[in-house]
Amino acid sequence: MQTIVSSSYHSSRIAPRDAPSGKGLRALALLTLTGLSLVLTRGLLTGNWWFFVMLTWNLFLAWFPLGVVLVLRDLRWAGFKNPWLLLGGLAMWLVFLPNAPYIITDLYHIQNIDQPLLWFDTMTIFVFALTGLLAGLYSILIVHRMIRPLAGNLLTWTLILGSQILSGFGIYLGRFGRWNSWDILTKPSSLTLAIARAYHDHLSLKLTIAYGFVLILFYVAFYWYVEHENEPIRNH
Repeated sequence: MQTIVSSSYHSSRIAPRDAPSGKGLRALALLTLTGLSLVLTRGLLTGNWWFFVMLTWNLFLAWFPLGVVLVLRDLRWAGFKNPWLLLGGLAMWLVFLPNAPYIITDLYHIQNIDQPLLWFDTMTIFVFALTGLLAGLYSILIVHRMIRPLAGNLLTWTLILGSQILSGFGIYLGRFGRWNSWDILTKPSSLTLAIARAYHDHLSLKLTIAYGFVLILFYVAFYWYVEHENEPIRNH
């Protein structure tokens, strides 16, 4: 009897690996509040709110793909497993995913910052870039766990790593083409033409490969750490 009770007690406390724990969201919320505090302080001290508007908007866009997959995950947990809902949600996630690592490119603005604010703004942009990157990695992990039972391990990894290459291309379109994710709906023909022309731009290929490669490494490291975080330590 004692063994049964003990087993029931432990099984009720150990959640499945794919179950939402909230730790990731709390960490991201803390980083978000830290970044917002920094840009708010900068705005109050200097009267210049350009950094506040730019970084806050970019961080909102970085959170958006995570929000999409969190809703999608919760709907599937609630029993809504319509394949069209899954495909539509994943398509929206993929379109907005490049916004998560895009904030890294905002470090480009450091060259235009006056010396007295250089170090403060460098740290501020870094906090926002880190938050956006982690939000993106977290959203990819959720997608990875959702589609793995449906597509198998090999195909899932192929799709996930391919999404990072597409994110690299999306960063190119955003930084150098000044395109936005919602242009796929508001300016579909112009965006399609811009994508076709990017094929002839050597910079697009270089940036896509460079960012895609680094994003792949980031995700593999992130995945490896999260998936093995709770493994018991073996004594040799």
